[in-house]
Amino acid sequence: MRLKSFLLAPLCLLAAGCVATQQDMLQMQSQMDDLNNSLTTMQKNQAELAVKMEDLSKNLNASSESMKDISTQMDKLSSHLDEIDSSMNKRVNAIGQTIRKQQEEVETSLLPAKIYNDAYNAFLNNNFEGSATGFKTYLSKFPAGEMAEGAYFYLGESLYLKERWQDAALAYATVLEKFPKSARIPAARLKYAMALLKLPEDKKSEALKYLHSVVKDYPASQEAKTAKDYITRLSPAKPAAAPAKTPAKAPAKKG
Repeated sequence: MRLKSFLLAPLCLLAAGCVATQQDMLQMQSQMDDLNNSLTTMQKNQAELAVKMEDLSKNLNASSESMKDISTQMDKLSSHLDEIDSSMNKRVNAIGQTIRKQQEEVETSLLPAKIYNDAYNAFLNNNFEGSATGFKTYLSKFPAGEMAEGAYFYLGESLYLKERWQDAALAYATVLEKFPKSARIPAARLKYAMALLKLPEDKKSEALKYLHSVVKDYPASQEAKTAKDYITRLSPAKPAAAPAKTPAKAPAKKG
């Protein structure tokens, strides 16, 4: 009985050792399976990561190409903007030149009227020296201007009032010569005759000729009335006619 027990004891220990080793093996196999699963998962993840990296690289390449396209488009846009800016500058310069030209044309067109009006205002304010200078300036710059007729006439008026008779007569004569259809002809003829009468030399006969022409050609004008007054003063008084003698009666015959 003791011998049997002695023999069974090692067998039990061996059986217990085998059971423990099998459990360890099973545990190790389980760990190996987990490790394999983990490796498989890691390989799968690595493959997926590689695909993602490849996609990312493609995306980056595409983005790079897109950026190049954008850069090219920006360059083209910048060049187009430069062209637009250059074109706009040219247009602005052209518009500026047109405006300046128009301003010069306006100023040129207004200048004659300004010179004339300044001279006429000086005349109205009894500044006859200033008005004469202004009308001379107008005539020197615009001898064929629209207001040349009035400028010559009022130049004559200014000079007449300055008692520069010879110059005044010349200005009135210019009106008569250059503007024979002017409405100022009656006044110009009258004032020309009046200026002639102021000259030191005897111009009486010529003055009377113009005075009579005013009365003849413009009988209803105020100038004709003034001309008649001058003619009356200049004409020599006619001697009074002697009263007619009553013829003597024949003596009566005696019967």
